[in-house]
Amino acid sequence: MQEKYHQQKSKAHTIVRNKRSSVKNSTTMTDSDCTEFEITKSRKRCQKLIKRPIARSKTVCDYLEELYKKKGSIREDALGKLIIEFKKAVRYEFAQNICVTLTHRCENSLKRGSALEIDLALQLIGLLAITLGAGDHAHEIYEYSLEFLPQVLKSKSSHSAKALECLAIVTLIGAKNTDETERSMEIIWKIMNEDTKPNVVAAAISAWSLLLSEINGWCVNHKKWKGLFSYLLKQLEEDYDQNVNSACVEALGVIFENGSLEKFSDDAENYANLKDMKDDILIRASSVTKENALKLLEGNSDKKITLTICETELTLRSFSLVKQINYIKRYLGDGFINHMKDNEHLHNIFQFWPETTYRDDEDLYEPEFEKVALRVFTPHIRREACIKRISMSPSSFLSKANTQLRNKYRMLAEKTKAGEYGVDQEFEYDEY
Repeated sequence: MQEKYHQQKSKAHTIVRNKRSSVKNSTTMTDSDCTEFEITKSRKRCQKLIKRPIARSKTVCDYLEELYKKKGSIREDALGKLIIEFKKAVRYEFAQNICVTLTHRCENSLKRGSALEIDLALQLIGLLAITLGAGDHAHEIYEYSLEFLPQVLKSKSSHSAKALECLAIVTLIGAKNTDETERSMEIIWKIMNEDTKPNVVAAAISAWSLLLSEINGWCVNHKKWKGLFSYLLKQLEEDYDQNVNSACVEALGVIFENGSLEKFSDDAENYANLKDMKDDILIRASSVTKENALKLLEGNSDKKITLTICETELTLRSFSLVKQINYIKRYLGDGFINHMKDNEHLHNIFQFWPETTYRDDEDLYEPEFEKVALRVFTPHIRREACIKRISMSPSSFLSKANTQLRNKYRMLAEKTKAGEYGVDQEFEYDEY
């Protein structure tokens, strides 16, 4: 009995010991679980505190890089952003550095891009030429464009109007002589005789007359443009599209102002003189044109047109200049005013130099008090003898310094009175 009692007691101690160890183990597991939970929680907090880098705004160089992407939508967006940048400001240095690269990228878009991408690429090439202005860079774009623009006119007829506008602008800016200008005019003349779509015909006639406005009458080739009068009068008499009629009247106006009418007619020998030829053309055109257009062709209208841009008056004294500024204004759209302010090439074409004035958002800091002081060491014995020459003479240092100070105040006053760039009147051209 006693042995049995000792065995049961030892078993009870073992069970209690096992229970204690299990409780201890369970407590230890719970502590490890809590530790892991706290570590995980701290990691999550750290992850929340990590600051992600702020995305910087894209630059024109970034948009240029995106033109190399394979995805068409990215290239479309980049072309659109570059067009906005070139309209918003005259980026001459940037255009000068990347003109060849950008033209190649635009050519790539013309070959493989969507309809929208092709139109944007054509517009960007023209904007690039306007930004560069006349010179070697624009001439390089002109020569390179003549390699692929004729192909666009042949293979992508739905984009012919945009391609003609691009060709006209690139030639107007980049061509160095009459032969190069007439080279583009021949390409356009071919389209005029082949295409029958009203929008393409109107764009072709308008582009052709723009380039003619840049050539002196005595430089025009006397063999290439025979039959032009017959073509324009035929388009007027058919009277099937208002844009075509307006383009024809503009072309006739440029030709009449340019002179050398016999170079554009295939039956000039049938007239006794140029006046008879002009009168006959006016009679045929009078039945199908508006009254204001007829006055323009007759030369009775006042060719002097004055408009105000950037608070500066611009006077146009020839129909050729009116034609050019209208065409460039339509091409630039909302970027016309910016380019007229800062584009030196347009300043040279139209003899227009806007006043450089200070903007209201720029502060002119003026000191509250300024005084000129002069210190000269002179021996005591000569001080009275030199005092007049040092401080009271008109040629003294003190007098000269005071004069400079007064000139400075005068300049600040003039700048304060000056106004900001602005457009008092936008030029609106008549529709003929």
